[in-house]
Amino acid sequence: MRILKWTAGIVVLLVAGAFLTVAFIGLNPLRGPISRVTEAKTGRELLIQGNLKPVWSWVHPRIRAERISFANPPWAKEKYLITADAVEITLSVLPLFAGRVVLPEVHLEKPVVDLEQDAEGRKSWVLSDQPKKESRVHIHRLTLDHGQLMYDDAVADVSLRADLATDQTGIGFAAKGKYHGLPAAASGHGGPVLALRGNNEPFPLKGEAKIGDTAIKVDGTITEIVGLAGIDMAIQLSGKSMDELYKIIHVAFPTTSAYTTSGHLVRQENMVRYEKFTGKVGESDLAGTFEFDTGGVRPLMKGDLHSKLLDLADLGPVVGTHQPRKSGVLPDAPFDAKRWKSVDADVKLRAGTLRRPEQLPLDDLSTRIRMQDAVLSLDPLEFGTAGGKLAGTIKLDGRQDPIKGDARIRAHTLQLSKLFPTVKVTQASAGNLSGAIELAGTGNSVARLLGSSNGTVGLYMEGGRVSELIMQMAAIDLWGITRVKLRGDRQVAIRCVVGDFGVKDGIMETNALVFDTEVVNISGLGRINLKTEELDLTLVPEPKDPSLASLRTPLYIRGTFSKPKVAPDMKQIAAKGLGAAAMAIINPLLAVIPLLNEGEGKDSDCGALIAELSSQAKSAAAKPPGSASAGASRQAQGAARAK
Repeated sequence: MRILKWTAGIVVLLVAGAFLTVAFIGLNPLRGPISRVTEAKTGRELLIQGNLKPVWSWVHPRIRAERISFANPPWAKEKYLITADAVEITLSVLPLFAGRVVLPEVHLEKPVVDLEQDAEGRKSWVLSDQPKKESRVHIHRLTLDHGQLMYDDAVADVSLRADLATDQTGIGFAAKGKYHGLPAAASGHGGPVLALRGNNEPFPLKGEAKIGDTAIKVDGTITEIVGLAGIDMAIQLSGKSMDELYKIIHVAFPTTSAYTTSGHLVRQENMVRYEKFTGKVGESDLAGTFEFDTGGVRPLMKGDLHSKLLDLADLGPVVGTHQPRKSGVLPDAPFDAKRWKSVDADVKLRAGTLRRPEQLPLDDLSTRIRMQDAVLSLDPLEFGTAGGKLAGTIKLDGRQDPIKGDARIRAHTLQLSKLFPTVKVTQASAGNLSGAIELAGTGNSVARLLGSSNGTVGLYMEGGRVSELIMQMAAIDLWGITRVKLRGDRQVAIRCVVGDFGVKDGIMETNALVFDTEVVNISGLGRINLKTEELDLTLVPEPKDPSLASLRTPLYIRGTFSKPKVAPDMKQIAAKGLGAAAMAIINPLLAVIPLLNEGEGKDSDCGALIAELSSQAKSAAAKPPGSASAGASRQAQGAARAK
């Protein structure tokens, strides 16, 4: 027992002696050994030029080092990783036995911190030769008074300088430089304590930043600065186009008009939600929720968006119509399919009212936008239009270069008068159009996809009514026009309207083109070149009633999509005019002979034409887009029936 008492007494005396020695002499004799051990372990110089001494603490050992500097690696631009007038640290003892350094608190006085990453990916703050290895040094809480932070990243093209200043309520900051190559500036105010790791204490943050043309305002809290484990803040976001967000957060968004949004940003582990946001994109309103799951190979973005008023002009940048073309009207701005690999997506979009050109009678929009492994699909895609609807799917495969695109659209009961509201021939018309569009092509823009497409385009209408005067004018039947003028215009029955095209390598070739009424039957043939946007159609009106004065002649539709030209066959008109003049010389009564029309216009085989197109429309929703050969096989049959 005496031995144990003597042993315990000796231990107590030794501990007391060590404590008194440290208290009166300090830890300055350890500065040299600490510097040598640090340099041996890290290859970097650590200098403690001021005092090294303990600071009283009830919980953890606390040490204060004054006038310190720790070197950067030789390849870095700046000499020191950190310099400070003083550093105070608290140390957890037990983790040391496991080879980990846990610092519950670190306080810096006037620090200057320089963090660098070079073009080879080497990081100045990583002390191991294995950059991916988890750090053995963990700092939980960090406080400072005044300081500077510099960050240069040659890989990401980032260069930022921040000044930090402490007041009674926390830390103010102001930063300038560039972020991913874009000019950047930020300022704001945070709490007095940064919770870096292992602490659920939220850090209040209020600030604003501008990166390129994107402006951001935040007001909320962050939990654990390292890894951003928790975020809960109000956020406002605005910019010239959402596609710039790709450079900031590396998630692909479409090119848009100028936008502004505000909402609530929440992060819990791998889930980030931008919830209950509202905003405007151009003249369109937008609201809803975005959700990002960052735990997979790439982020998964889910969204449920709705718009009370969607201006189609704001969708122009999405399909490439925001950049004016030197010639042509089809959207030709290229898709950036390389960015599609940055995110998977599943976003629903509903729009109640569409603002659009008068010539485009669309009422509403509902679609589901999905991106999976760089394959973009709109399925289903539905527009209300002309009293009916367009419904179907569009798929773009960005894994291929050029992009492969498929479209399968079905038209349901479109009202003729509303479908072409600015075309006089339809304004006084009544009837419902249906049909289908099946196209497949390759290309990195809408124009190139259509210019290489194969498939079919078919629309048909059975029944309806149209102005007799308009049909007589289309036939250039002078006698019929005069008769209608004297008697008064009336609505005549439409037997059928059929537009059936086979498409091969971007060339739309007529299988059947018919506008058949009880007084005039107009048939047509020709082609539409989607690649060059040229029109080459011939319409042949055939009156069904005899006429004493008809200049019946083919009508030619030529020119381009942007400048179409419609004109009669002037040679035939001139020939009939000369014939009438010659007959008038012999006998004025004979002048009408070249203008006589026996009214031999025949009825088209509407039933067969419509049955075929109806069958095609029904199958559009059940199979991939049809090939051009299917359209070509019907060409001769359709033309024969039209006659």
